[in-house]
Amino acid sequence: MTVQQVKQAPGRVTSLDYVRGLAAFGILLYHFQSWTLGHMEAESFWGRIGLYGVAIFYVLSGLTLYHVYEARLQPKKASLTDFYLKRIFRLFPLLWLIMPVYLFIDPTLRDWDRILLNFTGLFGFVSWDKPIGVGVWSIGNELVFYLFFPLFLFAARFSRLAFAIVCLLIVGLGAYFAFYSINDAVPLAKQWRDYVNPFNQIFLFLGGVAIGYFTKYKALPALPLIGLLLAGIVVFIVSPASGNTVTLVTDWNRFIFSGTCLAVCFAMYKLPVTFPKVLHVPLHTLGEISYALYLLHPLVYNVVKFVARQLHFSPWVTIIVAIVVTVIASLLVYRFYEQRFIKLGQKVSKTITARLET
Repeated sequence: MTVQQVKQAPGRVTSLDYVRGLAAFGILLYHFQSWTLGHMEAESFWGRIGLYGVAIFYVLSGLTLYHVYEARLQPKKASLTDFYLKRIFRLFPLLWLIMPVYLFIDPTLRDWDRILLNFTGLFGFVSWDKPIGVGVWSIGNELVFYLFFPLFLFAARFSRLAFAIVCLLIVGLGAYFAFYSINDAVPLAKQWRDYVNPFNQIFLFLGGVAIGYFTKYKALPALPLIGLLLAGIVVFIVSPASGNTVTLVTDWNRFIFSGTCLAVCFAMYKLPVTFPKVLHVPLHTLGEISYALYLLHPLVYNVVKFVARQLHFSPWVTIIVAIVVTVIASLLVYRFYEQRFIKLGQKVSKTITARLET
């Protein structure tokens, strides 16, 4: 592999694509195994990935947005319009593709207020525990984070003190949920509304912003970064926690496991690494299709499971077939659907912001 220690220009960071793709694939593997083989507890590696794979998404979201928009985003109408239009065209088209499928297969989803909130994305602000679709709650969280991102960025530009105060307030919110709001004696499923509250997750997003703020233009030695990366992975795997997965998101465990996510993202950001082609192509591709992989895999699994029952597949054959079909479907959706809307968003944003600037 090659390691580049250079000042990073705005744009995609290949090493972060690797992490994003692996996180999405890890969540897929967790779900397929738990849906096929049964629930996984806190001591299980996959049980931990099931929760903290999403946490890695949040850290990467804050970090990549800071990396790209640190110099570009300004407190001007045109600049903010550009930011939000591109986010809308990135997230909503795929949501609008999968939500009708869920409405079709689940006749109980006939609450029109809920449907309207989901199609507009407003559910993340007022009804974050009632998304339409498995995993869609995290997209609602992202939409809330996007509202706060310009505020975080402008605070960072104003002064280090202002940014530090914002960080303390947001981490304080996370501590409130970890130590008081969520009870480690009650199963997480019964406290799901508190757990998926965007204010319980936003410190992870801000952690990504902070990594970019403090290190974007700093070249750091590779060896300590590799050590930090390995330490983060080891602590994530061996840190003592057992029983219901609620133990992973309460008390000090919340910050230990979140810290490992921050450590991995920070190390991979500042290395950054480019693997040989035999590894780069699949990992980079997983990173590109990670959003489709994340949202499509529950739907694909339901189809594969139905077929598997008719053909009497073994559990592991069911899992393997579901993985293959999900990857292929995600690749096709990304190439022929998502990319078109990404390009359309860039075009629309360019046109509208040009008019606002004149």
